[in-house]
Amino acid sequence: MMSTTPESQAPIVLSLQGISKRFGAVQALSDMSVECRAGEVHAVLGENGSGKSTLLGIASGYLAPDGGAVEIGGERLHLADPAEALRLGLAMAYQTYSHVLELSVAENLYLAAPAAERPPYRELEQWAAGKLAELEVSVSPAARMGSLSLAERQFLEVVKALLSKPRVLLLDEPTTALGPPDVERLHRLVLGRAAEGVGIIYVSHRLPEVLGISSRVTVLRDGEYQGTFDAAAMSEDSLLALMIGRPLQLAFPDREGHGGTGEALLRISNLHGHGLGPIDLTLHRGEILGVAGAAGNGQNELLRCLAGVESHAGVVECNGVKLDLRSPVGALRGGILLLSGDRARESLFPVLSVRSNSTLQVLRRFGRVGWLNRRAERDTVTELVRRLKIRTPSIEQPIRFLSGGNQQKVVLTRPFLLGSVHVLMADEPTQGVDVRSRFDIYEALRAKADEGVGIIVNSSDPIELAGLCDRVVVISRGRIVAEIPRAELSEKRIIEGIVVGAKAFAGNGGQAS
Repeated sequence: MMSTTPESQAPIVLSLQGISKRFGAVQALSDMSVECRAGEVHAVLGENGSGKSTLLGIASGYLAPDGGAVEIGGERLHLADPAEALRLGLAMAYQTYSHVLELSVAENLYLAAPAAERPPYRELEQWAAGKLAELEVSVSPAARMGSLSLAERQFLEVVKALLSKPRVLLLDEPTTALGPPDVERLHRLVLGRAAEGVGIIYVSHRLPEVLGISSRVTVLRDGEYQGTFDAAAMSEDSLLALMIGRPLQLAFPDREGHGGTGEALLRISNLHGHGLGPIDLTLHRGEILGVAGAAGNGQNELLRCLAGVESHAGVVECNGVKLDLRSPVGALRGGILLLSGDRARESLFPVLSVRSNSTLQVLRRFGRVGWLNRRAERDTVTELVRRLKIRTPSIEQPIRFLSGGNQQKVVLTRPFLLGSVHVLMADEPTQGVDVRSRFDIYEALRAKADEGVGIIVNSSDPIELAGLCDRVVVISRGRIVAEIPRAELSEKRIIEGIVVGAKAFAGNGGQAS
């Protein structure tokens, strides 16, 4: 079913016809065709490994197709050349970010701008401030990029792509690190550019967002085209069925009979950190506790303080023992493990294999008298790969070649191997992860909770928190402003907690009520 929306008569600004691409034995795309018109937001959906990233890579000139043709603004892209694609009017905001973290925001914008648009260097910060203000981004041009939150860096990835004033904008998972208010702000920016005639390809795993912003939806499965549809005529269930090839009941692991024993496992008293505190909180054994809030309000800092990554003051007890959290080693010795939301920089070694990434913290477990028992290591990892449903051709596969969802599941093998983990903290555990892998991750987290491990989940997705957690706390400006018990958990209630809690905080002159 083709679109009947007004922009369906607009000129085609991006055309991919008969695109095929193979990587070794894997057929990533097979005779795939899709068009994007001026002024439309065209969503491309599919599970991890369905070919979405390959399609965007070919459209942007990063990858050469084995067959087929790419046209941008009516002109043929003859060679795989990102600079030529940019010259023809196509820009891309990358899921993995393309920032230089050691440089300032202004310097990163300067590098991303076309040469003709770059100001004299002495006017750099003034120029950058103007660009940020124009796009309603509240970030200091002088701030070092590496000091910003993931949400701020994600927004700036889109800003960088818009500096070239493209005719076509590719957005690869643009909201994975954004909370509801920032998602709305980004969508206003995207729809504003569409109203100016920019054609936008929007890739996301968040189906409510897709249906709310797109005009048309194209679905891929295993590298093959499943159809292009009017977004207004589709439901989440119908899209999921197309993506995975069968109906899928949207459900989270059963919480009946679960949710902790009531026994206090982790006690946090008067915790202070940078932009955080005071925090007083108790986590119960076997409980999954959600942490919600608008981006940049202290959720990430809470987890990093408990993991010994950031300096702090206060008292933290686990199993009745006061912990020394001045370093990550102290946290691990106390039984606290953090799974970072920044997989690429802090959780994974991309060039190492699935096996090595799984066992790097527990090699002593497989050693005896200075020798490593490789067979025992391989058997253990193979069983975890089966249990967590990690899709990999081999446990020796370098992890950089796995999809985002499978990379995250490899990270989740570590708490299964570390027998001394009492508290597992998962920061954005399903960021950039497809639907099927999300449910695998939820089941893995619930399995650890059922073993008596206390779980803390920080997520910008209120649907995820409502479906997975036993209790949710809302943080605003570094303090807990609301606590939502299981009986009241819902997406609506969590969003209300974020909004109302922030207002109450502001109304009390910065004192949490």
